[in-house]
Amino acid sequence: MWSRFGLSVERQRGQLVDFVFQTANQIVFGAGKIHELPGLVSALGRKVLLCLRGEHLSRSGVLAKLQADFDAAQLEICVFNLPDGEPTIYDVSLGMMEIHQFQAEVVIAIGGGSCIDTAKAMAALATNPGQVTDYLEGIGQRTLYQPPLPFVAVPTTAGTGAEATKNAVIIAPSHRAKKSMRSALLLPKIALLDAELTLSLPARITAETGMDALTQLIESYISIKAQPIPQALALHGIGLAGKYLRRAYSDGGDLEAREGMMLASLLSGMALANSGLGAAHGIAAALGAVANVPHGRACAMLLPHVMKLNRRVCIKGFADIYQALSGENLKNDTLAADNAVAFIDRLVADFGIQLKFHPDEVNAGLLPELVRGSRGS
Repeated sequence: MWSRFGLSVERQRGQLVDFVFQTANQIVFGAGKIHELPGLVSALGRKVLLCLRGEHLSRSGVLAKLQADFDAAQLEICVFNLPDGEPTIYDVSLGMMEIHQFQAEVVIAIGGGSCIDTAKAMAALATNPGQVTDYLEGIGQRTLYQPPLPFVAVPTTAGTGAEATKNAVIIAPSHRAKKSMRSALLLPKIALLDAELTLSLPARITAETGMDALTQLIESYISIKAQPIPQALALHGIGLAGKYLRRAYSDGGDLEAREGMMLASLLSGMALANSGLGAAHGIAAALGAVANVPHGRACAMLLPHVMKLNRRVCIKGFADIYQALSGENLKNDTLAADNAVAFIDRLVADFGIQLKFHPDEVNAGLLPELVRGSRGS
C-alpha cells in the first residue's frame, strides 16, 4: 500500500495500483529560457505559427525580440492573435484557417491556459479529420489517431499547468458546455517555462491563477484515482504554493516567488493529467460554460467549500496537505486537517476573493443547468 502520504491507493489484494505516468516530451525550465525557443523549435519545423492572446508580449518588447531571434534562426513565423476570453470552438476554427493558410509545420502557444488549450486543439485538428466538437468528451464520438503538428507550450501565467496536460478544455456555446478533447497525443513536444514572463502579471490574476494551481494540486492528491508519482509531485507543489503564492501576490517582481509558483503550476498539470481532479474543477467548468465565470476565480471560490465537504473522509490526506502548506508537523491528524481548511480560507480571504456569487452573475435559475454541467462527460 502507498501510505507514505497517508492515502490508500491499493487494490483489493493490497498491491500498488497499476498506473501509467505521462507528461510533456521535454520540459525546459528557467529564467530567460524564452530566448532559447527558436533553437529548440528548429528541429521540429521551419514554418512556425505563434499563438498569442492579448498585447502583453508586444507591450513588453518580448515579441519583437522573439521575432528577431526566429529570423536569426532562419525560421518563418506567423503571429496569430487569439480572441480574449475562455477558449471556444470558434477560436479553434479561426486558428485552423490560419494553420492552413500559412501551411504551418509547428504550433507554439505563448500565453495562459486558454491560449495553450486552444493551440493544442488547433495542432491536433491540423492532422485529424472533423471539427473540434467531434472530439469533445460527452459531445463527440471521435478519437484522435494521428499525431498533431509538433506543439510547444510556453505559459505566461502560473496556474493551469496546461503545458503538461493531455487535454484541451474548450467551450461549446451551442451545447452550453465546457468539455475536454483528451488524448496522450496532445502532450506538448516541448514545455518551456520562463518565470520572467509572469513578472508583470497583476496581483488579481496572480492570485486567481495561483489558486487554480493549488486547487489542482490538492484535488489530484486526494483523488480516488491518485497515483504514486503524481501524489509525490502534488505534495511538493502544495509546499511551493504555501511558501510562494502570497509572496508573488504581494510583490509581482519577486522572481524567486514567481519561479516557485511556475514550478507549482507545472507540477499541478503533471499531477492532474495522471490522477484527475475533483468537485471544485467539475463545478468550475460548468460555471465557465454557463455563466462565463473565469476559471481561476471559480476554483478559488469553490475550493474552501469543497474542502469543508470532503474533510471528514480525507483526514489523513488533509493532514499531509497542511504539513506541506505550513511546514508544521502536527501529531493530531484531525487538528491538522482542520488547519488545512482554515489555511485555504485565510488565503482566499487575504486575496479578497468572495466565496459567494452575486445574483446578477450566477442566479438560482441556473442551478439545474450547472448541476448537469458539473457531472463531467
